[in-house]
Amino acid sequence: MKTPTTYQREIATAVTSDVLQQQGSVFTVEMPLGAGVNELASQLEMLVMSVNLNAGGALLRVVPDGQPDVKQRLVSHLRAGSLKGLWSDESACVRLGRAQVLYAAPDDLEHVRGQFELIQVVDAHLLRPAEVARLQEMAGASGATVVLYGRPWNGETPFEHVKLANKEAAAAGGDWRHFRVPLERAEAELQGYATRVEAERGWLGDMHPEFETAYALRPVSGGASAFPRERLRDLFGTGGPRRLAVADRLVASIVVTRAVGMVDSPATAVASVASRTAGGLRVLDHKWAEAADEATLVAGLKRFVEKTWPCESVLVRVRTSRDDGRMRDLLQRSLQQGHVQWFTETSRQRERESSAVIAAALTGRVGFYAPDGSPEYRALRREMEWAVLRVGEGRGFTVAVEGQDEGFLEGIAMLASEDAEQAGEQQMAFPMAIAS
Repeated sequence: MKTPTTYQREIATAVTSDVLQQQGSVFTVEMPLGAGVNELASQLEMLVMSVNLNAGGALLRVVPDGQPDVKQRLVSHLRAGSLKGLWSDESACVRLGRAQVLYAAPDDLEHVRGQFELIQVVDAHLLRPAEVARLQEMAGASGATVVLYGRPWNGETPFEHVKLANKEAAAAGGDWRHFRVPLERAEAELQGYATRVEAERGWLGDMHPEFETAYALRPVSGGASAFPRERLRDLFGTGGPRRLAVADRLVASIVVTRAVGMVDSPATAVASVASRTAGGLRVLDHKWAEAADEATLVAGLKRFVEKTWPCESVLVRVRTSRDDGRMRDLLQRSLQQGHVQWFTETSRQRERESSAVIAAALTGRVGFYAPDGSPEYRALRREMEWAVLRVGEGRGFTVAVEGQDEGFLEGIAMLASEDAEQAGEQQMAFPMAIAS
C-alpha cells in the first residue's frame, strides 16, 4: 500500500477509533480532487476488515455511477499483501475472512440490506436528500460510522448541511468530525500532485467552476456569471475583422432552433464557422438563417458551411422537438457525407460543452472577430454577457442564457467541446483520479 500522508493518517485515526469504539459518528471530509480520497477509503477498509477477520462484519462503499471500479484498489492491496487464501474478489463485494466490503451506487441504496461497521461515500456532495436520508437510516439501524467525502459544490447540498452541523458541534465543544485538506497542503505532501494540479489549472483556468469546487474547495453559486467581464473584453477586443480568409482548418456548428409550424415561424438556425489552430479556435463568421420551409433553410446552411466556408467538419444539433426527424433527415441527405457529427442534448453532453467553452474563454483558447455592430455580433455578445452558471443534472455545471437564447453561444460551446476532444486535453476535472 502507499504510504499515507499526514492528513490521511489524521483522518484514518479518528475514523478507526470511532469504528472500534462503536460510536456511530458521521464524519465529513473535504479533499481536493486526486488528493487521496480513494486510497484513504481503501486503507480504512483494509484496516477494519483485518480487525474483523474472524469476528466478521460488513462495510459499505457508495460510489457514483460511471466511476471506475474502485474496489480494484482494495483488491490490489490484498493481492500485494500476505493474506493469500484469506480473501476473495466477488461481483459486488470483496471478502477478507468473515469480513466483507459491499459496493453500491447511490441509486441502489434503497435495495441495500444489512448491518454495517463502516459506511464510506465518495462524492457525497452529489447525493440527493433522499439518498442521505437512506444512509442515515442504515447507519442508525446498525450503529455504523459514516464518512462522507465531498466538496463544496454550490454550497447548498445535503453534504454541506451535515458539514455545517459537524463544525457547529465542534465549536460548541464537541468532538472534531469535519476534516478539510487545503490544496496547498495536498500539494506539499503528495509527490507530483502540484504538477498535475498546475496542468489542470492551465487547462481549465483558476476561475473555472470545476477548478473552484474540485481543487480550491470553494462553492460556486448557481446564477453567477459564466464569463467574467474582463475576459469578455479580451475575447471581443483582439480579433481580426469578420469573414477574414484564413488557411487553417475550418469547422462549423449548426444549431436548428425553430421548425416551421412552431410559434414565431419561420424556421431558424444559427451556423458558426471557426478556424482550428494550435492555440485553439478563432471564430470567423456567423449565419443567422431563417426560411419559410425546412428545405430552403437547409439549402442555405449547406451553402454557408460548404461553399462560403469549405469546412472539413460540421457539428449539428436540432434543438426543436417539433418535426426534428424531418429536419435531421434533410440535413443528413444535404450535407457532405462523412463531415457531419450529431450532437445530443443529454445532461452530460451539455455539461461537457459548458465546461469546454468556459475553459476556452478563461485560458484564451477561443477568440472572436472584432466588433462590427451586426445582428449576429450583437446576439452573440448578449448571450455571453447574460450567460449564467447552473448546477447540472450530472456531475458538473451548465451554462444557461437568461432571456432570449438564439443558439449563438451553444454553437460556440459545441465547437469548443469538439476542439478539446480533438486535442485530447479535455480533463473536465473529474477524470483526474490518478492520485486518489
